[in-house]
Amino acid sequence: MEPQSRSISTRVSEIIDHTEVIYLRFLRAIILVIATILILYTAYLAVSGLYRVAQSPSSVREAVASVAANEISDAEQPEAVSPEAGKGPVADSEQQKFYSNFVERYFRLFHTKFEPFRQPEDKVLSRDEFDDSFVQSAARLNAATAGSVTFSSDRADLESLLAAMTAAAVEPRTIQRLRRYKAAKKVAVQRQIRKTRIEYRRGWNSLSTSCDGWFYSPIGCAERRAVEVPYSETTKAMEFPKGTQSHSQIFHAMQDKFFTLLENRRSSNAATAEARRIEIAESNVRGSIDLSLALRIFGGFIALMFFFLLIAIERHQRRIAATIPIAALPERAGS
Repeated sequence: MEPQSRSISTRVSEIIDHTEVIYLRFLRAIILVIATILILYTAYLAVSGLYRVAQSPSSVREAVASVAANEISDAEQPEAVSPEAGKGPVADSEQQKFYSNFVERYFRLFHTKFEPFRQPEDKVLSRDEFDDSFVQSAARLNAATAGSVTFSSDRADLESLLAAMTAAAVEPRTIQRLRRYKAAKKVAVQRQIRKTRIEYRRGWNSLSTSCDGWFYSPIGCAERRAVEVPYSETTKAMEFPKGTQSHSQIFHAMQDKFFTLLENRRSSNAATAEARRIEIAESNVRGSIDLSLALRIFGGFIALMFFFLLIAIERHQRRIAATIPIAALPERAGS
């Protein structure tokens, strides 16, 4: 009976030991999988965090704004404007020389490419009149000297303007518009114009006290007062067909469109660069958070490896303990 009881106890012990071995193997496999995921994720966080932190918002530069010739060749001038040139402090000789030279080159472009298409009654602009109408070099010189604009930036803008206008002057669309103006004939155009005139009419003013008996009912006095009366008037004028613009209007419209597009693209580029700087700054913050999280996860990985080490020590001790009874059997048998 006793050997049978011992046999059952031994079998149960073996089953428990076998189950424990399977459980420890399963636990070790899970720990290895989790540890592998942790170390890979830690490496990812470390690399991405370092990349984000390494970026600097100051490294972002605004893209250079430019305008192509075909973008301004279809510009139309709704109304001619002749701004007044201001007065300002005397600029240095380099700036004066540049603006004077630019006016000469720009006027030469207008004189050779646009003025041949003028109508006989159109005014022939002198160099100074052209400067006042299109360049305003005196105002630009004063602004550059006073520091309200940067001379190097204004010089770059004017050089870009000259290059774009030179290319646009030979665009087929520009030449077609200039030829259409040169061949155009004025036609009589009738228009109805609404106007007003002042008429004096007699009426009752209940607030007036300028007559005898004004206090009797009805209170007030009769008086004459001015009244605006609308009326329409037909006018006749000789005009070019609708959609036809003069050579100077075309030139002015193309220049205005160049600066409009340039400023719009500068604003867009500045906004894009600022958005990129903000994005990098936010990325720096996220990178710092990722690095901090990577350190914490790595600490968890170390703790998990320590737990794995304990399991390995336990398995090693069990193997040693399993061999001791077998080695001790001969001694017990001899005794």
